[in-house]
Amino acid sequence: MPIPGDMNPLACRAVAQAGLVAVTASADDEQSWPLLLVAGWLTTASDLVLSDARLAEDLAALPV
Repeated sequence: MPIPGDMNPLACRAVAQAGLVAVTASADDEQSWPLLLVAGWLTTASDLVLSDARLAEDLAALPV
């Protein structure tokens, strides 16, 4: 699967949000729900990257 040449700013932001939530969650001793947010943001980032890769493949398959 080809990797697009440009970075996806939404995916980068999702990874940054996951990191921020992970740091905050590890500093807290209260609840485990912030770790669910980390999983959600990382899932969002991977979905965006996979979507970009599929779009790049579809665009490459179009006749010129």
